[in-house]
Amino acid sequence: MSSEAGAVFPCANGRPAAEVAPGPSRGSHPADPYDLIGVGFGPSNLALAIAVEELDPGRSCLFLERNTGVRWHPGMLIEGARMQISYLKDLVSLRNLASPYTFLSYLKAKGRLEKFINVGASRPTRLEYQDYLSWVAEHFGHVVRYESEVVAVVPVAGPGSETLDLLRVRVRDAGSAEFRDLYARNVVHAGGGTPRRGAPGQICDASSVIHSSTFLDAFPARFPDHDAALDLGVVGDGQSAAEITSHVLKGYPNARVHLFVPGYALRATDNNPFANEQFYQRNAGEFYASGARRRTILRTELRNTNYGAVEAGHLDELYDITYADEVRGAPRLVVHRASHVSRVVEDGERLSVEVRDRTDGPDRTMVCDGMVLATGYTRELHPAVFGELTPLLSRDESGELLVTADCRVRTDERVTAGFYVQGYAESAYGIGDTLLSLLPFRSQQIVDDIRGRLPAGRPVAVEESAPYPPSHYVETDLDRIRSLMERFNFATVISVARDARVLVTHVPLVVERDRGGEHGMLIGHLDRSNPQVELLRDRPVTVVFHGPDAYLSPDVLKTDRLPTWNSMSVHVRGHARLFSGRDELMRVFNGLCEQAEGESGSYWLRPDDTRIEQLRGQVVGFEVDIHELTGRFKLSQELDEANRELAAADMARGTSAERQAFIERAFDLQPRPDVLGPPGGPGVGGCPVGGARAAGGTTAVADNERETAR
Repeated sequence: MSSEAGAVFPCANGRPAAEVAPGPSRGSHPADPYDLIGVGFGPSNLALAIAVEELDPGRSCLFLERNTGVRWHPGMLIEGARMQISYLKDLVSLRNLASPYTFLSYLKAKGRLEKFINVGASRPTRLEYQDYLSWVAEHFGHVVRYESEVVAVVPVAGPGSETLDLLRVRVRDAGSAEFRDLYARNVVHAGGGTPRRGAPGQICDASSVIHSSTFLDAFPARFPDHDAALDLGVVGDGQSAAEITSHVLKGYPNARVHLFVPGYALRATDNNPFANEQFYQRNAGEFYASGARRRTILRTELRNTNYGAVEAGHLDELYDITYADEVRGAPRLVVHRASHVSRVVEDGERLSVEVRDRTDGPDRTMVCDGMVLATGYTRELHPAVFGELTPLLSRDESGELLVTADCRVRTDERVTAGFYVQGYAESAYGIGDTLLSLLPFRSQQIVDDIRGRLPAGRPVAVEESAPYPPSHYVETDLDRIRSLMERFNFATVISVARDARVLVTHVPLVVERDRGGEHGMLIGHLDRSNPQVELLRDRPVTVVFHGPDAYLSPDVLKTDRLPTWNSMSVHVRGHARLFSGRDELMRVFNGLCEQAEGESGSYWLRPDDTRIEQLRGQVVGFEVDIHELTGRFKLSQELDEANRELAAADMARGTSAERQAFIERAFDLQPRPDVLGPPGGPGVGGCPVGGARAAGGTTAVADNERETAR
C-alpha cells in the first residue's frame, strides 16, 4: 500500500496493513489531515515510526525525506570507523527488547548474528549501522516519500475551527518545479543540522573547501591523485577532525596535513561510565526539570563527552601514525595549537588561509591546496521553511525554543496544532538531545503526547460542525480557572495504559502557580500499590477538576427552555513525574494541609514527625507540568441577564443543601447544624469561591496516614 493512500499505520513485520476506503489522497485536504507528518527520515524519525507502529498503530502518518533513501552522515562513513555507543542503543531496544526492529533482529535477518558475536565488538562500524538504518527503513516504505523536500510549514485553521489546529506542509518533489500541500494535526521536525561554515564571507565557497558532511564524496573527487605532494588543512578538534586527519595521512602518503585546533591539543572523550549516566532516560528528565543556571553548568561540565573530543583509542592510532612518520624522518602532521582560521580565500589554484592565534602569539597567513571543515552543525529552524510558524513559537530570554518534556514546542495560544522538534533543544534536554542514545525514549514521549492530545479516531471538524465545547462556555480568565482548581482540588487523574485501559484515581492536589511553565504545576501523592503509579512515570496525563454543578429546572426561569444542567470544570493536560524524596513529599503533605485549612488552620507537619518515614514507605509523590488548561464553565450564558441571575441563585442554593443532605445520609447521621452548618453556611459546601477547604475533600494526613494515600 503506497503512502499516497493515507493508510492508518500498518505493522511491517508480517501483519497485514489496514485497508483504506477509496478516495482522494490522505492529507491533501484540511478536512482529512494526517495525524502526524514527520520532516526528515533519519534515525530520529525512524525511531518515531517504530514507536507509532508499536504503541499507537491507528495513527495516520507520513514521513517526508528529501534524499533518495536514509542517509546517515554519508560523508563520514569511513572504512573501519566504529560507532561510539553500544549496539544495544539502537532505535528501539531500550524501550522494547521484543521489537522486530532491534539491531540484533537486523543481524539475525542478515544471517550475521553469530559472526557478530564472534567478533566480540560491542560497537558496530558506522557502515554496518547505516545498513541497519536502511534495513529498518525498508519496512516503512508505505509511510515515507523520498525525494520530497519540505519548503514551508504554516499553521492554518481547519474547517470549522477557531484556532490554528492544523499545519500545512508544502512539498516539492525532486526534479519538479511544482508544489503540493499536505495537512497534519502534528508535525515532527527532525531534519538534522546545517553544516557550519563560518560567517558569510569568512570562508570562500571553493571546491577545495569541503565540509566533513560531504568528505568521502567531495574530497577524492577534488584530489584524485593520491600520490600528490599536497598541503591540506583540517579545522576542528572533535572526532570527525581526527578521523579525517588519519584518513588523509593513510590515503595520501605524500601529503602534509595542517590540523588547526582551538586548544593546546586534541583531547580524549570523557567516556567514563559515571559521566555517561547523563544519557539515562531518568537523568535526561532530571536535566529538563532543572533550572536554567543548573542546566548551563551541567552542559559546560559534560561538554567533552560529545564535543571537541576524540575517542581515546583513535587518538592512540593517530599518534602511532605520526610517530611512524618521525621514525622515517618525514613528519607529515603539523598541529597548529590555539588557532582560529579567520579567513579562507582563493589564491589562484590554491587557498590563502589567515590564522589568528587565540593566545598572545602572532597572526599568520599560509597557503594550502585544500581545506576540510570538521566544524560541526548548527541546529536552527530554517527561516524560509518555518518563517510563518516561528513568530508563534515561544522562546526564553536567550532566544532558545521553549519546549515541553515531550519535545513539543510551546506556542502562542492561537496555535493548537502540535509542533515537535527532535535535536533542536539541547538547552532544554541536555547534550543527549542530538545523539542516538535517547531516541527510543524520546519517540515514545512524542507518541504518548500526541495520543494524549489527539485520541485515536477523533474526526476532524467538518464545515457543518460546531466547536466543542462551545466557545461561550470556555472560560479564559486564568485566575478564575486556578481558583476553581484550588477551591475544588479533589481531582480525577486519568491515564491510558499501553493496552488502552483507562486508569482513574481521585486524589486531592496542590496547585503551584509559580513552578513549571506558564500554567504552573500540580503535586499530589498516591498509594504505592495503585497500578496507576507506573503510568505517571514520565508520561502524559489528564486531570479533571470538578466544580459546582446543578440541575436547572424550567420552573426556575422565566423562559420556556428545556431542563439542563449547569456545571464548572477544568481539564488539565500535562506531563507527570514521580518522586519519593522526603522534602518533596513534605511539600505535598503541608501544601494540602495549607490549601484545605486556609490561613486560620493550625495543623502543620513538622519535618521531624516520626510518622513521615512510615508514610514514605506507603506513598509516592507525583507532579504534573501543566501544558494545557481548559475551563468549561456552562453557566446558562445563552440566557438573558435576568434569567442568568435566577439560574445562579438556584445553583448556589441547591448545591449546598444537596451536598449537606447527601453527607448526612452517607454517614448515617442525624442533622447536626453545629457540625455541618446550615445550608449555605460555613460548613460543608458553604465555603465561598476562592476559600481554602475543598468540599468533599480531605486533609493531607489523618490519624491513619494510609487512608489519605490515593
